[in-house]
Amino acid sequence: AAPSLCRSSRRCGPRTVMRGFWSKENVSVEESTAGNVEPPSTRVEHNALNSLGGYDAVEVSSSPAAAEAAAVTSAPLPVSNASLWWRALKLPMYSVAIAPLTVAASLCHHWYGCINVPQFGALAAGACLIIAWLNLSNDAWDAATGVDANGSGGKAESVVRLLGGGAAAVSKVHVAAVTCLVFGAAALLKAAVTTAAAATGTNLAGSVGAMLAAAIALGHAYQGPPFRLSYKGLGEPICFTAFGPLAVGAFYLALAAGTGGSVWAGLPAVPSLAQPGVMGAAALVGSTTSAILFTSHFHQEDGDRAAGKLSPVVRLGLPRAVKTLRGALAAHHVLAAGMAVAGALPVMAAVGVMLAAPLAGMIEKFASARVDTPSALFKTKYFAVRWHIVHTLLLSLGCLADPWMPWHLAAARIPGLAIGLVF
Repeated sequence: AAPSLCRSSRRCGPRTVMRGFWSKENVSVEESTAGNVEPPSTRVEHNALNSLGGYDAVEVSSSPAAAEAAAVTSAPLPVSNASLWWRALKLPMYSVAIAPLTVAASLCHHWYGCINVPQFGALAAGACLIIAWLNLSNDAWDAATGVDANGSGGKAESVVRLLGGGAAAVSKVHVAAVTCLVFGAAALLKAAVTTAAAATGTNLAGSVGAMLAAAIALGHAYQGPPFRLSYKGLGEPICFTAFGPLAVGAFYLALAAGTGGSVWAGLPAVPSLAQPGVMGAAALVGSTTSAILFTSHFHQEDGDRAAGKLSPVVRLGLPRAVKTLRGALAAHHVLAAGMAVAGALPVMAAVGVMLAAPLAGMIEKFASARVDTPSALFKTKYFAVRWHIVHTLLLSLGCLADPWMPWHLAAARIPGLAIGLVF
């Protein structure tokens, strides 16, 4: 009979290997039908595909003959150069550029009834170039410390390593990174500050420019000399601040400055970070973005320690880091509910956050089940990216839908669109 496919060998007999998409990795499977670790002779190494979600299961027989074959072929399969380049692109990571902008746009529509779509596109292009700069410069600066090249868990998909390593490769990567930074910063400032400057009688242009400059400066301080704050374990606070309050706040002010007026009675025409929901949503975006960075350390404890990098997993140890993740995810949802009750977040935005909660639970569940096999935790950050993306979409949809809820329609919302731009 054809073998059945299942998600867990603990539920349905034969061991299974999960296979998904996005990028490849070697995954060691050490589960048995009893839930215990199998003898080394029955372990099987698979070149599985990394995934943000969706798995198909490939059955692995646990018969004696298969165990003997597995023992012969138990060496990890090499990852192809094309697969390493695919990993190096880090396409899912560009969601951290789009998330603050998407949430800011939904809040702009919440309060002002419209979104400037061309401006949104220009800001998105600039933000993606900044992320490209961060990714490339991170590989270049890490090449100087050896954290990506050491023999205790270095990063095979480092662009510097893929270009052959050495000073020439580092120089090429630095040039590409700086090019992305220059064009990205120019696009951001032009799209953001020009519109903000149109709000006469205000200093919105100065505020937006300063916030974006601060976010970019934090990006360099995170990884570049002389600061290298990520090596001091400060990456997560920097990530929270740059992608949360600074990015969401700046994008909101830039988008809302050109609307011309609010669709709410009594709301000033000039946007402000003090408007309900802005800083609340920014905190949630910063939290989900920081979760991606935090989980990306889980499989790199040995490599970080060997390079002297005091990442959270080095400071805490892997078991405590996973417990910290569990507590942080719970606190995230408590915070969202509390802000909604206090009026610091649209109610429907909090509902969107709760709808994404099962994906947050999957991150913790996946990590907790693999604490004893750190190499298998490479995939944890992709679960975090998936939660981040869905969380952003549902949070934004909640902000868009909230003004049309009965408790607002019966109160202060003015029918129709804003005075200025329509979408």
